[in-house]
Amino acid sequence: MSCSFRGRRNILEISVVILRGRRRAPHHTLNSTLHPLHFTLHTLHSTLYTLHSTRYTLHSTLYTPHFTLHTPHFALHTPQSRLHTLHSTLYTLHFTPCTPHPTLHTPHSTLYTLHSTLHTLHSTLYTLHFTLYTLHSTLHALHFTLHTPHCTLHTLH
Repeated sequence: MSCSFRGRRNILEISVVILRGRRRAPHHTLNSTLHPLHFTLHTLHSTLYTLHSTRYTLHSTLYTPHFTLHTPHFALHTPQSRLHTLHSTLYTLHFTPCTPHPTLHTPHSTLYTLHSTLHTLHSTLYTLHFTLYTLHSTLHALHFTLHTPHCTLHTLH
């Protein structure tokens, strides 16, 4: 079979020549050539559509369990978010009272340092007082030790 296409000003003429020497009517020859081609293309289209439908069915079959599993996942995600919000709120409430603590810590340290300095001064003054009292007692004992012979001499005199 031989096909040739000749173009004439916007007209396409199709000639199909059967090499066996038989000539059929152009309409019949054209139909007998195009019909198997149309059937082949229709079969190919149906095959591709079947493959597409099978793939889509498989895709849907696989995604149904996937989305079914997403439902409990998101159902659990909501309480998790609520717990996270509650945790953040409790954390904020816990540390809000603690905020003044570091602020008060500095004056407290200053007062403690002053207290320690005064305590050291008190201890130093107490030590000095004790030293002076010991010296005073020693001098007083010496005074009475010397006063006794003085009185004895004065009485004899």
